Amino acid sequence: MPMTVQIMSALLIIGLIVTGYTTVSILMDPHDNALREFAVLGLFCSILIMISYYTELNTPGFAAKVDAVKFGYIGRVFVNPMLLMLIFRYYGKKVGRIWQILLYVIPVITLIAVFRCDISRAYYANIMLSSAGLLLIEPGPVYYLYMSYNIVLALVYLTFCLYQRAELTDRDRVNNTILITACLAPLLLLMMYLSGWTNGYDVSSLGVMLSAMLIALSVFRYGLLNKEEMLDNMATGLVFLDSDAKLVYANKKAEQIIPALTLPAIRTRTQDLSQLCEPEFIAIRAGSATYERRITQWRSEEGSHGKLLTFNDITEIHERLSSDAMTGLYNHAAFYPKLHEALSEQADSKQPVTVAIADIDSFKQINDTYGHANGDTVLISLAETLHRICGEYGSVFRYGGEEFAVIFRGDFALAERVMEQAHTAFIKTAFPFLQKAVTFSFGCAEFNGTESAETLFNRADQLMYTRKKKRHAAEIASSAAMQP
Repeated sequence: MPMTVQIMSALLIIGLIVTGYTTVSILMDPHDNALREFAVLGLFCSILIMISYYTELNTPGFAAKVDAVKFGYIGRVFVNPMLLMLIFRYYGKKVGRIWQILLYVIPVITLIAVFRCDISRAYYANIMLSSAGLLLIEPGPVYYLYMSYNIVLALVYLTFCLYQRAELTDRDRVNNTILITACLAPLLLLMMYLSGWTNGYDVSSLGVMLSAMLIALSVFRYGLLNKEEMLDNMATGLVFLDSDAKLVYANKKAEQIIPALTLPAIRTRTQDLSQLCEPEFIAIRAGSATYERRITQWRSEEGSHGKLLTFNDITEIHERLSSDAMTGLYNHAAFYPKLHEALSEQADSKQPVTVAIADIDSFKQINDTYGHANGDTVLISLAETLHRICGEYGSVFRYGGEEFAVIFRGDFALAERVMEQAHTAFIKTAFPFLQKAVTFSFGCAEFNGTESAETLFNRADQLMYTRKKKRHAAEIASSAAMQP
């Protein structure tokens, strides 16, 4: 076997491996893509051409070589239209259905002429076998028609790519150059072959191989098919729904926020997702983050339309709105959302939920006697004590004024015990402006499984006031007993 044939065969095998890997990778991509069909079909056509020429080079006999040529033309006549459609779609331009049909008229005529080359001189005026075992051709009228057609396609392709360059970023211009080269390579090598510079070797097949490898480079290095790569890297969750509320596209952030979007029933567009547009999804908790949902309308050039749901991380804003500026605890606004969340989880986990309410005793007297600055010191001290002792068992809130709340993920006994520990620790706190310890009263109420969050809070609040009255009565009795 001549060295040239061995080299070309080796190059074709490399091209087949790269192109095949690229095609499989595109098919394995779980995201739907408007460019996928043209990329896959274009690369598949390139594979047919490379297999054909490899077979032609390595198969003896005139008839076998002609059959290999015919096989290759199944891919050859369609690869350039596919490449043109790919580039149009990539830059967001719509091609009318009539033009798409007309685009394949000459390729179909060419394919018919090639398969009839044994009995017709329409495509090859003459075809023979050289002494080196290569096919030598003399073009016929359909051959020249097909070549003219490819030149027109190439000019349209190149003009369109060059027109787009002015608005591209530096990275996209590099990709644009790769795509231009992918078009020029097979065309220039075909001209070399027809001019006789290649001694009968059809290097245009190597041009197709080079073009396919450049497309592979564009896919893997510059994201030719992944214009949504930019969307996937966004911190905002994006969900596109069609007019029937079926999923069109969801980026990776949206899938992290709403894991159900990865379910097969949703991915295959068989499940109605209109629930995502309901008020309950205005704010979504995902892990420790909070996301705000907004809804806008979208419409494509093809006439498709639907809703775009965006999910923005408002955790920091939410935390600011949910935090008490003085103590750093959750504030009143955060209490009921947190309590509703705990009760909702309790329905599934069956883990008890208990609410504790604490109120500083005689706090108004402290404020009036020693000033608000010293009163704030007492509030901050109690907040720190409750957070330190109760925080590992639940969430701690400054409910308002001198009143605090704790949502325990545990039963009544746990809440009572921990609140007693907090009270014991707090009364040991020394305040330089006070002669005696500061106390607080608390009440605990465990969720009974049926009551509302408001009723649960009110029960704990009433128990706290009952305990406060008893403490106050005990203090009065103690004070009276000490008097002579």
